[in-house]
Amino acid sequence: MAAATEALVLLARVRAGEADAARQAIKAHWPADRSPFAAAGGTHLARLQVLTPPARSRRRAPGEHLLLAADVDAPLDAWIERLRTAAAGPLDAVLGHCAFYPGAAEPAAFARWVAANRLTVGFSVVGSPGATLAEVGAALDLRAEIGAFAEAGQRMTPSALHAAWRAWRSA
Repeated sequence: MAAATEALVLLARVRAGEADAARQAIKAHWPADRSPFAAAGGTHLARLQVLTPPARSRRRAPGEHLLLAADVDAPLDAWIERLRTAAAGPLDAVLGHCAFYPGAAEPAAFARWVAANRLTVGFSVVGSPGATLAEVGAALDLRAEIGAFAEAGQRMTPSALHAAWRAWRSA
């Protein structure tokens, strides 16, 4: 059986002097209340930020890099394509500050750039790596229903609880 989730870690060099512009683009195009990651569908969790590595003594300051990390429903290539098409504008606004970024308009060039900047993933932080986002959502909905039923059952007589249980299970 194929994995239900896959992970992407992309680390791309930000062009010299453009780190602040990249951070501003993230703020402008990736608001917390309506992330473009959600538009791709199947996104369990994702992060986008500019990283500044610590300076090393007697060496020139290392350059900033953009980190895009995500755990998504498999297959990963399909999710990357959905993200490219659903969030082309925000991607171009942010990733456009990265070295050699070709833009989202050309699928093959975009896929090559992602592959060139992709890192091997060592582990996933998704709690249910064998489940899709829809399956996790359904499980959480069921948990809420059972919790509501259990709470309501605290005030029922045994016969009313039995009847409510039969009605709930047959629904």
